[in-house]
Amino acid sequence: MRKQVLCYGDSNTWGYMPGTGTRYEENIRYPGVMAELLGEEYRVIEEGLNGRTTVFSDRMEPERCGIEHLLPFLLSHLPLDYLVIMLGTNDTKSHFHVNAREIGFGMEELLIRARHILDTRGSEAEIILVAPVPIHPEADPMFDRESWKKSRELAPVYQELAHTYGCLYLDGGSAAREVGEDGIHLSIQGHRALGEAIAEIIKKHEQRG
Repeated sequence: MRKQVLCYGDSNTWGYMPGTGTRYEENIRYPGVMAELLGEEYRVIEEGLNGRTTVFSDRMEPERCGIEHLLPFLLSHLPLDYLVIMLGTNDTKSHFHVNAREIGFGMEELLIRARHILDTRGSEAEIILVAPVPIHPEADPMFDRESWKKSRELAPVYQELAHTYGCLYLDGGSAAREVGEDGIHLSIQGHRALGEAIAEIIKKHEQRG
C-alpha cells in the first residue's frame, strides 16, 4: 500500500486563486506539488475548505470549524502515515477578536483531538504542523491591520506547540512568501515553494526512520 498523506487546511489547501476565486489546477496546488515530488509510493489527499478555522464557529460562514470535522475526515482516510495541518489564517479575522496566542490555544485543542483520534485507532501517523504564510490583506472586509500583525505572530506559537506535542514543523512564511494580489491566498510560486518544503520534511523524516 502506498503511504498516505492527508493535508487538512483552508482555502490555501483548497487552492483558491487570488483575484478570481476559482481553483488552481491540481498540479499547481501545494498538495499536488507534494505528490509530484514524493512520487508513486505516496498518495497525497487534499482536504481544504474555504474559511476553515481551528476551533472557531463563524455565523457568517457556517460549518467551517476545523475541530468539528476532524473525526470523520481522519477516519475516512485511515490508515495514514502523515497528517499535514495548516490552519489559523481565518482565525485572524477581525470579528473573532482573538490574538495569536489564543489562536494557538485553538490549534492546541485541534492537535490534542487529532492525536487522540489517531492513537485510539492504532495509528502512528506523524503530524506535520505548518504555520500559515503571513497575510497582508488590502481590501477584504473580514480582515484588518491586526490580522496582518497576528498572522506574523503565529509561527513561534506553532513552533512551541510542535515541540510540546511531538509534531514535525514548518514555518510556512520561511518557505513561501508569495501571496497573490489579494494579500491572502498563495500565488503559483507560493504553492510550489510550500509543496517543496513539506515534501522535503517527509523525505528527511523517512531517511531518519
